[in-house]
This record gives sequence, C-alpha cells and structure tokens, in this order.
Amino acid sequence: MELLTATLAVIERDGVAGVSHRAVAAEAGVSLASTTYHFTSLDDLLVAALTWAADDLAAELHERVNEMGARPADELARLIEHCLVYRRGRTLAEYELYLLAARRPALRDAAAAWLEPLTQIARNFTTNPQKASLLVAALDGILLQSLIGARPYNQADFTALLTHLR
Repeated sequence: MELLTATLAVIERDGVAGVSHRAVAAEAGVSLASTTYHFTSLDDLLVAALTWAADDLAAELHERVNEMGARPADELARLIEHCLVYRRGRTLAEYELYLLAARRPALRDAAAAWLEPLTQIARNFTTNPQKASLLVAALDGILLQSLIGARPYNQADFTALLTHLR
C-alpha cells in the first residue's frame, strides 16, 4: 500500500507522465529495487494504483451511504464538495488514472470497477438502472468539469440533476 500511496502522490504532484519506478521509490522512501520487484512494469503499478484507489473510494462511499439517512441528496452534495475542495489533488490524480484507461487497455478493468461504488450510491436515488447509470455519468461530468476549471461546482445544478433523474 505504501507504494500505491506514493504513486498517487506522484500523480498528484506531477501527473501520470511523472510516474516512474524511480519517482515512486523516492516518494515512498524505499529502494528502486523494491518498486521493480513488486511492479515489473509501469502498467502493473498504474493498474494496482487505480484498483487500490477504487477500493479506497468504495470504502469511503460505503461509509457515506450508511450515513445518508433521510437526506441522501445532501450527503452526496457534501461528498462531491469534499472531492473537489478537501481532496482535490487526490481526486484529480484518480481521474487522470481513470482517463488513462482510454489509451492503456491494461487499465480498463480497473477503470470499470471504479464506476461500481458510484453506481451503488446512484441506486439510492432511483431504482431504474438506466437512470442510475446516467447519474453516474453526470457526476463524472460534474467532477471533471469542476476539476479542469471549466465550470464551478454548483449545488443548485446538482439538485436539478437529481430531480430530473429520479
């Protein structure tokens, strides 16, 4: 896990292009040999980092789903704000890995697994599978647009989205 945490830290700081066995080893404070021993290729390292990030997100989202109670929309809005404000660097790193799957087939299964925790949350708002899938796609769009600065996060837009997809 130490190497995976270090990988995400490198991506936060330098982007995926900055990931190398040497950079991850330096970030983790371990020898270069230990990174290449555990992860023969960079794709192996990136797949493991994305899988670990998805599992970590799933655990965090599971906690939040249990806390949703009577006002799930408010909790989901808080979660989005948390991702964009308090863990922006981590969210950006995770999305950069997620999008890298478009170019690196080795990452595609891990990227697909990334959607499952979000889909579980979407099911709190609708029993219709198509609407749940559309909500996840819209959340991805909201997060990506906010991360690149194209559009500030607006809770009123989010509320309108939930109204349309229920």
